Amino acid sequence: MGRKAGSKILKRSMAPNFWGLAKKQKRFVTRTRPGPHNMKSSIPLTVLLRDILRVTKTYNESKSVITEGNIHVDGKVRTDTHFPVGLMDVIEINKINQIYRLVPSNNLLSPLLISTEEKNMKLCKVIGKKSLNQNTYQYSLHDGRNISLNTETDISVGSTLKLEIPSQKVLKVLELKKDNLVALIGGQNKGNFGKVINIKSSSITRPEILEIEVNTNLIEAPSKMTMVVGENKPELHLYGEK
Repeated sequence: MGRKAGSKILKRSMAPNFWGLAKKQKRFVTRTRPGPHNMKSSIPLTVLLRDILRVTKTYNESKSVITEGNIHVDGKVRTDTHFPVGLMDVIEINKINQIYRLVPSNNLLSPLLISTEEKNMKLCKVIGKKSLNQNTYQYSLHDGRNISLNTETDISVGSTLKLEIPSQKVLKVLELKKDNLVALIGGQNKGNFGKVINIKSSSITRPEILEIEVNTNLIEAPSKMTMVVGENKPELHLYGEK
């Protein structure tokens, strides 16, 4: 069965600001397809290559690179020019032998060049959990994945899983707790990294709030706008030299 009809383009004036588009030069841009990330928090592959990484100059050049199978996302070949990539996704561009991870930044998302040693690892936040049967929990992750684990591996919502990709083997569980490191992935402080000082429990009218030490400053942020990235240090390379 083919895809249902629908617009494949978007007015540039309606595109998210973090795409970094010159909105007055042209009228339209590629729209992301429904996928692992929504449009407000993702970038279509063509925009990533042409407008952000600038490894191609035109849409047709980007389309050629993608449809020829030169782009791997999280270890899998993606040939859809509209495919959405988002937080912590690993993008490998074979033609130039470069690998990027999309990391939190004050612009929401930024591509960070990483080494080949890290291309098969990814951090995924647990955003949902349900019991499938007496022996199995199913965990929903921020990038659209669902993985099933034995109930002996009881992981709390809000924790982060360090995964091997594309196999989805769990390498490590990072719990949301005091003294662990978190990245701010939303709000006015997005792109910062800091240590959890205190966790304020949620109530009927108030979400769970974290007190986080960021560069000697103490800030508060809802836990849904944070992601655990390590214990004493980040588990992966998530930012450049500061």
